[in-house]
Amino acid sequence: MSLADTLKADPERVASIIDHTNVDPTATEAEIRELCQDVLEYGFCSAVVVPYHAKLAHELVGEHANVVAVIGFPYGIQNAAAKQAEARALLDYVDELDMVMNRTAFANGDHESVVEDIAAVRGAIGDTTLKCIIESPALSRPEIEQAATLAEEGGADLVKTAVGYDGPTDPAEVEAIRNGISSDTGIKASGGISSFEEVLEMVTAGATRIGASSGVEIYESRPT
Repeated sequence: MSLADTLKADPERVASIIDHTNVDPTATEAEIRELCQDVLEYGFCSAVVVPYHAKLAHELVGEHANVVAVIGFPYGIQNAAAKQAEARALLDYVDELDMVMNRTAFANGDHESVVEDIAAVRGAIGDTTLKCIIESPALSRPEIEQAATLAEEGGADLVKTAVGYDGPTDPAEVEAIRNGISSDTGIKASGGISSFEEVLEMVTAGATRIGASSGVEIYESRPT
């Protein structure tokens, strides 16, 4: 049974693929506590936070759900050594890392540097799950496929669509990512997803994980 069919048959399972997210640079401790309470209450897959809040999230949900921190955020312009250092500093608190690819290198056709940047982080974090954000809303379909291929080549476990600053993700972007990678690599769709029906569209297109600040709204909009 496909993931989409599974969700149609048992809509409550949508919680298990949601990375419930608050990466607002001004997020307060109280807001992160609320995020983590939602993760525990609804059974979301993960709590996604900025590095500053990773330790707190680990303390609150670490025994029950994944903790995810973003690195190289939000534009990926940091060099590989900086991303490695950021990643290593978080390893005591996180289960997964969402890194932004070097978008400047990609824009300049420097594919070797894109891969080396991702591989440097991969090499620094061992078995920790690595997702690579390519910011697909800012790319053409051929560029999305190319970026996804490079992310997989660098060692990403999942290719993630977007941080959300360049507009919402479209299911066609997820399809393009799937065309650029093998079936062994997952896809995290993120950016403007706020309902169960939108999750189904992304999953039907090939997504295996959903990133959203609207996790509660998604869960509560499921068919009952």
